[in-house]
Amino acid sequence: MELVDLLEQLDPDDTTRKGDQFEVLCKWYLENAPEYRDQFREVWLREDWPDRWDGPDLGIDLFAKDVDGEMWAIQAKAYDERYSVSKPDVDTFMSESARTVIAHRLLIATTDHLNRTAKSAIDGQEKPVVLKLRSDLLSAPI
Repeated sequence: MELVDLLEQLDPDDTTRKGDQFEVLCKWYLENAPEYRDQFREVWLREDWPDRWDGPDLGIDLFAKDVDGEMWAIQAKAYDERYSVSKPDVDTFMSESARTVIAHRLLIATTDHLNRTAKSAIDGQEKPVVLKLRSDLLSAPI
């Protein structure tokens, strides 16, 4: 089975369920993709991270600890492949992941499109945001 087949199996009618399914898929991807499997010691869904802070989900969907012991905040966006991620789509993720406990940020999305203001906001961050977009996912040797 190809990764594209898994993406096509995400619930098309329930966006909350689709998002939850994509988060689980992202966890699996980060644990198995050659690019990440040796980089991360552990990957957690937000609700499973032992050091999570109280409060509602504010944009961080997963956490990962890398081999150097540094924490990554990860946002998983399950959108239609034609959708352009907007600045409001990533604002809470960027503000929540600006905490000192987070060393790195990763945005994983099912689209290749970022609108101009989202791209500008992401590029202007002091703490960089690594992008893993649809084409990156589909071309991964996994």
